[in-house]
Amino acid sequence: MEQHPYLEQVSLANNHIVRMNGISVVKKLNVLNLANNSIVNIEGLEELVYLTWLDLSGNSIKIISHLQHNTQLRHLDLSDNNIEVITDLSPLICLQTLLLHGNILNSLKPVPACLPASLAVLSLESNEIHDLTEISYLSCLENLEQLSIARNPCESFDLTYITLFDYRAYIINWCFRLKILDGYGISQKEKLLAEWLYSQGEGRHYRVGEHYQLLQYLSTVCPLSEELRTEEDAKLSRILNKQRYHHDQLLRQNEPIKAHILNRSHSHTGN
Repeated sequence: MEQHPYLEQVSLANNHIVRMNGISVVKKLNVLNLANNSIVNIEGLEELVYLTWLDLSGNSIKIISHLQHNTQLRHLDLSDNNIEVITDLSPLICLQTLLLHGNILNSLKPVPACLPASLAVLSLESNEIHDLTEISYLSCLENLEQLSIARNPCESFDLTYITLFDYRAYIINWCFRLKILDGYGISQKEKLLAEWLYSQGEGRHYRVGEHYQLLQYLSTVCPLSEELRTEEDAKLSRILNKQRYHHDQLLRQNEPIKAHILNRSHSHTGN
């Protein structure tokens, strides 16, 4: 590395690297791929102030640390490690993509204090989050457009006591700017149901710790039962049709005003 201090992109993926402190000599680096190694600690990146893309996936990292100086980071992949807690990444004000799937995170409580509002993509799939109400901690991420939360314990429940339900609308009710959830685009009906949960239902009523009560509620308003789902879809379609009708009416009402303005504009031009 010392012989190539002006490198801008380095990939050392799929090796047996244990320590990463030697990378600091490449000060112009903006892309670094150290995926699938044996790294335990994040280190040696303090002087890499131009770094925008960092992949540390598939290592043995337990703690997110020593990244506060890398304020230009836009993409950070820490997936498939052994991370238990989200620690402070708030100095990374340019960060747009954070991949944390395949870790052992058990709470989202640190999110408001530790994650920057710039995040647009957040992957939390396959962790140990047990309480679905903790999704409320993500509401501070006002630019979040893509989220994955599948394969966490919070989406599993005892079917003996609770009807199978769709949790997507509940998540959207906390993260209104989402476009993609668990790999699937968000439909107009899902948005509508999320708006109803927020304004007319109890989408934000349940507090952290009331996981089971929330599941019972969602099983009644977001059922996956074919018969109940058909009935709910019919209700949503009626509401959606009403919205479109009122929107079309408003457009028709505005047409004479627009025509009048255009006529006046043409008459002035003619003069």
